[in-house]
Amino acid sequence: MSIKNKVIAITPFICTIAFLLLGFLTDKWHPAWLVFLLIPLMPFLVGKKKIRFSIPLVIVGIYLILGLVFGLWHPGWVVLLLIPVFHILLTPTMKDSTD
Repeated sequence: MSIKNKVIAITPFICTIAFLLLGFLTDKWHPAWLVFLLIPLMPFLVGKKKIRFSIPLVIVGIYLILGLVFGLWHPGWVVLLLIPVFHILLTPTMKDSTD
């Protein structure tokens, strides 16, 4: 197992410890959850995967900006509904080979 794979594999454990330490030591549980965003980002950070443009990633980014910057968590969650709408309307469907 390469060092990159080991770093990716240990990331959830490190994030959990960091979350608990930030929460207990600073009593800032709400912003501490952001360390868990490192789990899906770690393959990109260590160079295991290439970053490519993704509409769902942009939509999640918009949601986080609405919540973190403007405090619009409640009405902001509605933008997350655009992810399945995007895939339903704009992703080509695979034809069933039995037809």
